[in-house]
Amino acid sequence: MKKSILAAALLLSTALTAAAQDASVKLGVLNDQSSSFSALGGTEVTEAVKLAISDFGGQVLGKPIELVSADHQNKPEIALSIAREWLERDNVDALFDVANSAIALSVNNLLGEQKKLGFFVSPMTDKMTEADCNGYGLAWAYDAYSQVRSSVSAQLKAGGETWFILSPDYEAGKVMEAGVKTAVEDEGGKILGQVRAPLGTTDFSSYILQAQASGAKVLALTVNGPELVNALKQVQEFGLIDQGMRVAVTVLHQSDARAIGLEALKGIQFAAAWYWNTDDASKHFKEEMQKKTGNAPGWVAAGAYSAATNYLNAVKAAGTDEPTAVLAKLREGKIDDLFAKNATLLPNGRLVHDMQLLEVRAPGEASDAQDVFKVVTTVPADVAFRPIDKSACKLAKQ
Repeated sequence: MKKSILAAALLLSTALTAAAQDASVKLGVLNDQSSSFSALGGTEVTEAVKLAISDFGGQVLGKPIELVSADHQNKPEIALSIAREWLERDNVDALFDVANSAIALSVNNLLGEQKKLGFFVSPMTDKMTEADCNGYGLAWAYDAYSQVRSSVSAQLKAGGETWFILSPDYEAGKVMEAGVKTAVEDEGGKILGQVRAPLGTTDFSSYILQAQASGAKVLALTVNGPELVNALKQVQEFGLIDQGMRVAVTVLHQSDARAIGLEALKGIQFAAAWYWNTDDASKHFKEEMQKKTGNAPGWVAAGAYSAATNYLNAVKAAGTDEPTAVLAKLREGKIDDLFAKNATLLPNGRLVHDMQLLEVRAPGEASDAQDVFKVVTTVPADVAFRPIDKSACKLAKQ
């Protein structure tokens, strides 16, 4: 009798604990809020997810929507510890952003183990939807393939059939260089020259002169950080854009434009997942975010807003926050919102959507000081992203 009473008490305690844990739908923003990646998203992402929650009136399925946010400080061990605590103890239902590719890969593995959902926005790596795919880690914004393919495809269609590539001389730079070269040649273009600059290079004049002498119509810069800033300033000093050469960079953010300045960037082109000055919904999002942060949002914030909104819509449609049921709803049909146009969630966890080729405006070109880019063209989703039949993910074959 005593054993029966104890067993019943244990079952009741377990049921009450589960009910208490499931009394809300809990979202977690995990990213860098204090070091090198903080300017790309950081607390701006938290504000964007808060905005998505407010759109639902703060509740879904009759439950309150909770938000937790943490700074992983760009440290993998801290990020993994926070993520594990959230998923195992704090009953967080879905993670968002997860800046830094190395951190994202570790967190992605944890999501697979826990069978919980994560919406990756900042990381460029494609490994979590390719070799390390598990179906629960969803890449919502972009990857190296889409950045390169979108830029190359748009440039070639505009007549930029000859290229010169300037890359950093380390492994990631070599990978991006190879990606540009393959994309150009696959689409009928030609590489007229390529050169690698050592890490820490400040004087790019000899490399820029080589690019100029090659006669290439497009100069692709895959350098980043301080090297990118220095290279862009010297591109302007040598007048390459004024002479008719197009200059394409791998990635550029709204925050980069504010930090570097439009004078050094004017005329630079790059692929992006989103820009705010494209339609009424995006402009409205920009206005709401600018009230909160003082600046127009970048595409990382917009991607996080989209991911949170679609997650909450899927919870509502599924009638539950159980991850497998929510995932099934996310995969039903097209996704179309202010961020993700012509979008589909593939079996490997990759959201494919239209990309844009953007160009940096000249100083004073727009009446709104926050309007730093202009759209050159839209790159369709089926051109921008790796086709599912080319994916290395085993889930793609199911």
